[in-house]
Amino acid sequence: MSAVIAPPRQASIYPALAVLVVGAGLPYLLHGGFQLRLAMLVWIYAILCMGFNLLYGYAGQISLGQQTFFAIGAYGFALLQIKAHWPAPLAFVASLAICAAVALALGVPLLRLRSHYLAMATLAFALIFFGVTTRWIDFTGGSTGLSVPPLKFGGARLGRMSIYYLVLALAGAALLLHDFVARGAVGRALQAIRDDETGAAALGVDVTRYKLRIFVLAAVFAGVAGVAFTIVSLRVDPSMSEFHVLVTILTIAVVGGLGSRFGAILGAAVVMILPQTLVQFGELETLIYGVFIVVFLVFLPNGLAGLLDRDNWRGVIAFAKARGGGA
Repeated sequence: MSAVIAPPRQASIYPALAVLVVGAGLPYLLHGGFQLRLAMLVWIYAILCMGFNLLYGYAGQISLGQQTFFAIGAYGFALLQIKAHWPAPLAFVASLAICAAVALALGVPLLRLRSHYLAMATLAFALIFFGVTTRWIDFTGGSTGLSVPPLKFGGARLGRMSIYYLVLALAGAALLLHDFVARGAVGRALQAIRDDETGAAALGVDVTRYKLRIFVLAAVFAGVAGVAFTIVSLRVDPSMSEFHVLVTILTIAVVGGLGSRFGAILGAAVVMILPQTLVQFGELETLIYGVFIVVFLVFLPNGLAGLLDRDNWRGVIAFAKARGGGA
């Protein structure tokens, strides 16, 4: 039975293109290699969180293993070049295929279940992967990790600006794909699954198939982010699959806004840049950062993306008028 889903409200693609145009001009406003690297990290973590946003924000499936696929993409890209001597483009495609295959193998038995099973299984998978990469020293380099050869074009090593635009191109492709899924019929079906799986199934949505497909797609997004991180850092190590990366993903999702078109980018910009501005406060840095997150949870439950939602502002204005009229 085919899904009976109402046509989604069409949203313009121009905001996404405007974001990419701003990103293209950003390097000319930055000063020094550190700021350029920070900008690249914003795009990388935005890609990583876009997949999580589709999986959890739209489909309501919580995975605690996105950081593992982040590392799988990085390790696949590195090992295929180092051990198999594959060219970088081929290693890139193959590493994404590995992420998709692993996600498919993990998702088929788990996504038929509900509740916390996916979260617990992906967390266990993350712990297993971290243990393997740490202890299989001959293959993965252990806790030290691996050095990755720099990208070259025509025999010459790519410069920082070229790498930035390569990362931006990957982020642009990810953003357009995320936008296409989120504002289309698939996005509407995912939201139906998130709100009520039984009701969605009654409307003809193939719940298991949609959940599996979005789980695989989220893994591919994480793999793209892992490859991009490897290109920038020229290293890969087990810390990429550690719990702190998952905490970063969750923080970006909270700050940016789950289930939104541009929450991943807004959240990544704040979460990547804010700690650099708080260094001047020394020991108070962690305290201030924690208070900042609590403020977001309390006063901006929809994140920064909620500030861009006209419906939210209409509610605020209506409430203010009601209070004013009552006075």
